[in-house]
Amino acid sequence: MTVREQLAGVGMWAGAELSVDESVTMASPSWWGADSARYSVRATGRDPVAGAAAFVKVMAPHARAYVDLDTAFGAARAAGEAGIGPTVHAADVERGVLVMADLTGEFGTATVGEFDEASAAGRLVALRRAVHRLPALTRIATVFDDIRAAHRLVTDAGGRLPADLGWMLRRLEPAERRITSAGYDLAACHGDGNVSNVLLRPSDGAVLLVDWDCAAMMDPLQDLGVLLHELRPFDVSAREVFELYWGSWDSSLFDRCRVYGIADCVRWGLIGRYAGAVEPGTHEYTKFADWQFLRARAGLRDPYFDDRVRNL
Repeated sequence: MTVREQLAGVGMWAGAELSVDESVTMASPSWWGADSARYSVRATGRDPVAGAAAFVKVMAPHARAYVDLDTAFGAARAAGEAGIGPTVHAADVERGVLVMADLTGEFGTATVGEFDEASAAGRLVALRRAVHRLPALTRIATVFDDIRAAHRLVTDAGGRLPADLGWMLRRLEPAERRITSAGYDLAACHGDGNVSNVLLRPSDGAVLLVDWDCAAMMDPLQDLGVLLHELRPFDVSAREVFELYWGSWDSSLFDRCRVYGIADCVRWGLIGRYAGAVEPGTHEYTKFADWQFLRARAGLRDPYFDDRVRNL
């Protein structure tokens, strides 16, 4: 269906003339919109809710296998109401359509380099912590749960798995056991460290979160771990952001964050392989998966990885 038909289906701008600009989508090297098609829409008439403009996200068919749309769309709506994400005008889970305020021109997509300074990283940490105050989400999952689910998806789809995936999973197994044994409190979390999910307003540095496809009730240190893996690959600089988030230093919890970040690479590698298997004709998903598995191997082969696991 066209975006015009999708909008008519959710009862918006029926019969109005629409101007539609499609946003860039890429999977490699960054998972930027690879789960959906996105459109900036301008209308000749005004909708009672959205007015004359909106940003429309239409989920790709393959994404329904690993995205809980009830949770993702519900979290997006809650974030909009809390002022930490764009306002949601309409959400149709059955159609996979999310209609939000169009902030084009006011906000832009953030990049890693924009959070090099401690003050900028602090704003992003505060934004992530604000997510914990959202109402409880319906999905409860760890990154290890998501790895198992994605592994099944790739296998069922006949996708090609890395020859050393078994080794990766065996390396992560004792870490999951230790984390589970230590226990943790659940909090509402965004769950995706990719900074392309952050909107940044150049005029004042304000930040908003979008793309809640990984959202769940989870260990908040998992949310921090995926963020650190994106922003601070080295421990010396990562410690500063950890302390901003947690309020104090704790080597065991810091190592937990690092393990979560490595596990998240395995999760995304598997999702990339699944998307590549069910959406043939592009190498983008496979390239993304290869990059994520490469990052995972680097972390799992780190001489300090075993020490991290023992310290959990």
